[in-house]
Amino acid sequence: MRPVWSFEVVRDTDAPFEIVRRALLDGVKYRNWNPRHARAEREVVEDGGRLEVLCRARSLGACEEAIYRVEPAAGRLLLTYRGRFRGWTVLLFMGWWRVRGERVWERLIASLPAGGA
Repeated sequence: MRPVWSFEVVRDTDAPFEIVRRALLDGVKYRNWNPRHARAEREVVEDGGRLEVLCRARSLGACEEAIYRVEPAAGRLLLTYRGRFRGWTVLLFMGWWRVRGERVWERLIASLPAGGA
């Protein structure tokens, strides 16, 4: 049985939904805010009133499934990132992944075009 570890980061922003949506659907630009997912296999799970993108990648010997969700809430956007890692290297790298994941939304918002936030 391989170790499994997961965590979640929730933020909100006043950035327009369409600008954040475009950033999440543009796989090339992931390298600006989460390089680990720049070459990940991406799947749009839901794209309507909210957006949900599933990324699958191998990272330092572990399998990673990440879900990025963006949804309007109380006049702002609720941003949720859930990461799930499986494999023996999770025991070595989970602290580093947590530190890098903690500011994933801040890096995405900072990468948006001027006036996007």
